[in-house]
Amino acid sequence: MYLKFFSYVCTLFMNVFYHIRNLLLQPNVQWAAIASENKDIKSVFRGFVFPLLLLIAVCVLLGSILFASRIEFSAVYVVKRIALLLCSLSAGLYLSAFLINTTMIHLCPRNMRGVFSLMAYSSGIAMLLIAMVELVPFPYLKELLVLAFYSIFLYGCGIPAILDIPAGKRGAFIVLSVVVAAAGYALPFFLFGKILNAI
Repeated sequence: MYLKFFSYVCTLFMNVFYHIRNLLLQPNVQWAAIASENKDIKSVFRGFVFPLLLLIAVCVLLGSILFASRIEFSAVYVVKRIALLLCSLSAGLYLSAFLINTTMIHLCPRNMRGVFSLMAYSSGIAMLLIAMVELVPFPYLKELLVLAFYSIFLYGCGIPAILDIPAGKRGAFIVLSVVVAAAGYALPFFLFGKILNAI
């Protein structure tokens, strides 16, 4: 039983890193492969987003235990930090995809599954970087988060394969949807941060 569970977890993470590696090395080819998979929102979240959220949670825990230099280290801090990141990132992903899908109808036909897939897979590198920074919480490593902006490039590369947007409208769609997505992520971080600080 434990062996089957371990095998399942390994397969899950191998699949995640396979997608991230291919998006980094061959983004256009990998986006075409993702489009051909035609997975629904639940499958994308369970198979790609959830393992990354789990990795972030483990990295927060290990980073807080291994690096006693964290002044704020405590069991309460760890629980709050994990709750904030997991709730905010997952809620932000859903909210951003929903807002883009409902507000960009003048640029893109409604396609919640496609927008969610585009958001989820393109943010994989950003989530991986968050996990790294949480694991090794030295100030200079936080500069790595700048690399998270590479997600915007991946997002732009995935649009032709995932969404039916005319070439002339893609630039406007990228700019506007990135602004909407930033608001979609900022709102959950703000709200959950307030709630957790009040507890």
